[in-house]
Amino acid sequence: MAVDERTGTAYATDFANNRIIEIAPRAKSPRLIPTGGSPLSVALSQDGRTAYSADQAAGTLSVINLRQGAVTRTVPTGAGAKSVATDPRSGRVLVANRTTATVTVVDPRKGTVVGSLTTGAHTNHVHVAHGAAFVAAKSGSGPEGQDLLHRFPLGP
Repeated sequence: MAVDERTGTAYATDFANNRIIEIAPRAKSPRLIPTGGSPLSVALSQDGRTAYSADQAAGTLSVINLRQGAVTRTVPTGAGAKSVATDPRSGRVLVANRTTATVTVVDPRKGTVVGSLTTGAHTNHVHVAHGAAFVAAKSGSGPEGQDLLHRFPLGP
């Protein structure tokens, strides 16, 4: 789920129906916005005009123009796209890919992959804060069978 702090509009993914659900404070009913195959996670651009969904079945990132209510770009990221986060400093989008054990870094304006970070097996979640990506890998492959948390510094 993502919330636009300025407007109070909330966005949630609808995995089974390939869409995100937009609930605006004054709307009488939700707006349904198409995405790629089986979205699991949604994030917003800093200006709140664009949404990004990690589409698990498709292994893609959908870039969604919220004014138009339509996907404007689809970027392949890797099998099992599970979680998405935005880097407010660069505007880049990060997608955690569970099956490929990677995080794909995307320039959403160009629709291109600009990097890939290798994580542990079963990459589950990505969060960006303080100039770093924090990535949870739910593999149980730590020294004592624990899951792992990775920290990747992000460039400007």
